Amino acid sequence: MVVKIEHGVEKYLEYLKNVKRRSDGTIKQYKSILKNFEKFPLSEEGFHEYLRSISKNSPRTQQLKIVAVKGYLNWLYDRGKIEGKRFWLEAEPPKEKALPHYLTMEELRRFFGVIDDPYFRSIFRLLVNTGMRISELYNMKSSDITFTGDRARIRIRGKGSKERVVQVKRKIAEEAIENGVFEKKVSIRTIQRRMKKYLKIAGINKKLTPHSLRHTFAIILMENGVPLNRIQAILGHESIATTSIYLKLLAEGESLPEII
Repeated sequence: MVVKIEHGVEKYLEYLKNVKRRSDGTIKQYKSILKNFEKFPLSEEGFHEYLRSISKNSPRTQQLKIVAVKGYLNWLYDRGKIEGKRFWLEAEPPKEKALPHYLTMEELRRFFGVIDDPYFRSIFRLLVNTGMRISELYNMKSSDITFTGDRARIRIRGKGSKERVVQVKRKIAEEAIENGVFEKKVSIRTIQRRMKKYLKIAGINKKLTPHSLRHTFAIILMENGVPLNRIQAILGHESIATTSIYLKLLAEGESLPEII
C-alpha cells in the first residue's frame, strides 16, 4: 500500500457536513474519533495499532469508532489518497453478548401449572432445581443419584468430562426416576418443542429454551444471596466471568432507592 498524502480529517468532516448532511452531533462525535485516529500512521500497521488501542472499549463504542474510521478510509481511497488493498474492510468489533433469558417466579408457577405430562414435568423440574445443562441431563443415569435422608446427591458430568455434585430434595429425584427420565430417552429437540408448547399455553411470550431454566436457577440462587463463586461451582463454569453475567441481569431489574 502507498500513502500519497497525510490524514485529511478536516476535509472529510466538511464532506460529511456539506455533502452527506450529517447532523452537528454526528460531526462532533466523528471529529473526536478521527482526531484520535489521526495520531496513528496512515498504514495497515497503524490501523491495527489503532484497533489495539480501542480494544478495551465496550463493543458498542468499538463499533462506533470502527464505522467512523472505515468511512473515513473509504473516502480517502475513493479519492486516490490511498492505493493498494482496503486493509480495513474486514475489521469488526467484538459482538456484544446478549443477556440470557430466564423465567420469573410468577412465570415459573404458570409454566409448571400447565404441564400435563409427568415425564416432561420431571425433566423441567430437574433442570430448574439443579441448573444442569440439558445435554448433562441427557447423559445421566439413575445410578448417578444417591440418597441420604431427605436429600439426593446428583453427580453431573459437565463439559470436558468434568464432574460436579449438586443436591436436591429427595422427592425431585425420586419422581424423575419413577417417571422414567433416565430410562426413556427422547431427543433434545423433542424436549425443546414440548417446552415451547407449554410456554405458549401458559401465555409466556419470551424466547426461552430448556437452557433458560439453567439461567433461571442461577438468578434465583443469586437473589437468595448465594455467593457468586458458589454459583460458579454449582453451574460448572470454568471462569467466574461467565457467572458474573447474572449480575447484569439482576441490575437490569433493580429498583434504586431514593438517596436524598
